[in-house]
Amino acid sequence: MSVSSFNCTQCGAGLDVLGGGRVKSHVCSYCGAELDAQDAYRVIRQYRDMDRPKTPFDLGMVGELWGVPFTVIGTMGMSERHGGQSWHWVEHQVFSPTHGYGWLNVEDGFVSFTRKSREASYPAGVSEHLIETSEHRPSVRFQGESFTYYASGIARPTFIEGEFNFRPALEDRIRYVSLLGGERMLDILDSGGEREYEVTRLPDQAALFESFGVAPDRIPRSYGTHPLSVITRSPDQLFARNLAIAATVVALVLGFFFTFKGEVIAQTEQTRAARNVELPFTVTKETGLTEIEIYADAYNSWAWFEAELEGGEGDPIAIFETGVEYYSGSDWTEGSREVRTRLDLPPGDYTLFLEMTEAEVDWTGGRKADRYSATVRQGVANAMWLWGVAAITGVVAFLFLGQRYWHHKSRWAGSDWSDE
Repeated sequence: MSVSSFNCTQCGAGLDVLGGGRVKSHVCSYCGAELDAQDAYRVIRQYRDMDRPKTPFDLGMVGELWGVPFTVIGTMGMSERHGGQSWHWVEHQVFSPTHGYGWLNVEDGFVSFTRKSREASYPAGVSEHLIETSEHRPSVRFQGESFTYYASGIARPTFIEGEFNFRPALEDRIRYVSLLGGERMLDILDSGGEREYEVTRLPDQAALFESFGVAPDRIPRSYGTHPLSVITRSPDQLFARNLAIAATVVALVLGFFFTFKGEVIAQTEQTRAARNVELPFTVTKETGLTEIEIYADAYNSWAWFEAELEGGEGDPIAIFETGVEYYSGSDWTEGSREVRTRLDLPPGDYTLFLEMTEAEVDWTGGRKADRYSATVRQGVANAMWLWGVAAITGVVAFLFLGQRYWHHKSRWAGSDWSDE
């Protein structure tokens, strides 16, 4: 015959039995007495003036985690202090008749679920010396997955209430090392010389609170990003991301291809800077643009040109000014020795008059442009629309990839590891 309730052997208050046959201790919610559940609820010790932590869960609440019903049977307020800072969270022991014991952890407004594992990691632990001396985050293998160092410390209980499958005490000190995997966190615990392994997962928060019947006004406000929070995209979102990346790459490749495509119809030899260029040419294609490319041998300097384009009858078609500038260091370059101007010219005869009007050195070790040349191409495609497509789809791809990058950064924001 199973017992569903009993009276506290210290204060006589009625207490519910919720945690199954492996419960070892029960801390009275009224007087703080810790009772031995395996020895007729004999009083082991008594705690007074414990500050009750704020939590959305009460003893006796029942809800489902991944389809398995669990009952909240115990509450522990936890604390850690280091370097003048302190952290506080709440751990609730939960019990399932079919799946045994686990923990609901309430921290920073998030609720995670932890269960112990009989398996060990390889290597079996991460020492404090390794954490302090390693140049890179230590890692271990566990159940075929790599887990990377996240944080470590020493935690202690500040509040105890309800049933537990062990005997907790306010004097306990639990040394832990947390390591982060893909969607799980591995904790390696050392309490009283015994090493234990715990695996934590993050359930769907809205479904969890609804399943346990948590009133809306008791749902904690979360802040920051939980280290186990991962971005999951729908098939439509994945398709949109991949399409944006592919469209950007294709638009860039086509843009560069069309930018340099065209038929050379006139070209000058290298001309001294003091001489002017007179370059006649004939446009025969009715489609595409005519491109005038000017090259100058500037080095850590700049050069300026004035150009005039006349038609076959000597009538002016276009007048424009343009320049080149090129700078270079031991591991960097800036600018270009070439500049291009594109015009929409109908078929016909034309003459380009080109003059280098000014050149100057404005960087250490520079050389003034001494020679220049001109090349005329016809049938050059206008790639502006491709650059526009690349810009738009590139922004979309950047938003997708940037979101994942910053989310990854925020997942690790709570780590105590420093690369310095």
